[in-house]
Order: sequence, then C-alpha cells, then structure tokens
Amino acid sequence: MIVLHKKMLGYAAGCLLLFLSILSCLFLFADEEATWFSNLFFDKLVVFLLTPPFLLGTFLVEKTITPTVITRTKNRTHALLLELVQQYFLGFFYLTVWFILLVLFSLIKFGGIFSGEDAARILLWNVRFLLGFILMINCSVLLKKSNFKLFASASSMIVYLFFSVEVLAVVPELDKQLGIEINLVFSWMFYDGAGGLAVMFALWFVLTGGLLVVTKKEELF
Repeated sequence: MIVLHKKMLGYAAGCLLLFLSILSCLFLFADEEATWFSNLFFDKLVVFLLTPPFLLGTFLVEKTITPTVITRTKNRTHALLLELVQQYFLGFFYLTVWFILLVLFSLIKFGGIFSGEDAARILLWNVRFLLGFILMINCSVLLKKSNFKLFASASSMIVYLFFSVEVLAVVPELDKQLGIEINLVFSWMFYDGAGGLAVMFALWFVLTGGLLVVTKKEELF
C-alpha cells in the first residue's frame, strides 16, 4: 500500500508541519474556547489549508495505479477498489492526525478534559470532514474516467475548484438571496445536523455505483 510506503514520508512530514503551524498560530490568537473551535472548523481553513494537501496525497496515490498495476490485478474493478481503498485510508489517516493534534492543543490551551458534548462535537466534525473528503475522492476518480481529456487530466484540480466555489461563493450567495441554506455536494460537510450525514452517505452511494458502472464498461474494450 503506497500510503504506508517510505516514499510517502516526505508528504507525511509536510502535512504534519502544516498541522503544527496552523494550530500554533491559532493557539496564540484564540483566547476563548468558542473562538478556538469556531476557527478550527472554519470553512476557509478547510478550503485553503486542509483540502489542498489532502488532494495532493490522493493524486500521489492515483499515480501509482499505472497500466502495469491494472494488468496485474484481477480486473479493472479490482484496480478501482485498490485505488479507492488507499485514498480512503489516506483521508482517514490524514484527518485522524489532524484531530488528535487538535485535541492535544485544545487540552494544553484550556486544560482539563473535554465534556461529553465537546467530545461528541469533535467526533462529528471528524466524520463530516472524512465523508466530504471521500466524496471528493469519488468525484475525482469519476472525472478521471470521463471521455473529456481536460476532466481526466485535471480531475483533482477541478474537484477542488468546484468545492471552493460551492463553499465560499455559491452557498453564501444562495443564503443571501433566498434566506435559506441550500447545500449542493461538498458543503454538506459543514451542515450542522444528522441530515447532512445522511445526504453525504447517499451521495457516496450514488457516486460509487456510478464508478462501478463506468469501470465495468471500460472492461468491454
């Protein structure tokens, strides 16, 4: 598994340094607990600081699924699952490290232990972010398998641009114009409620089904 390979050590070290830098800066400027947590789960922080390194990691995994690897697997579906599992694991590991550091910095700054409500809130944010990242993975892989050369060659970048525009421009503008929060795809990761999780699970199911269908059609050629 490339995620655990020594070739990824440089990537892992870069991500760890980024996490420590973000938390150290917030540690210095956020005095109140409410401000601290609102900054940690701020949409702009996720868009500009957490997401790009993650998508870079998924791109590194993607580059390992070469034609040689595909021919050595049972079939293209198996190669697809191999890629998705590695990228899902990367997302899980990436966010686990982030949230462990988040908890440690929080305990150092405010002392004591988290209340049950705070612990549940942190765990829920972790699940939301993970599901959001998984949706990005599926969308990126689906674009890579499209017949449009531009989409296939820049799938991760296109997904990131769509994510950024949706979260920072489209959803706020819809809220401003209509007075209600309308989430599209990735912005559900910031939706405070069980409904957001349900929608993301449904989107994952649809996207995964689409990937399997497209991959099976590829095997006919």
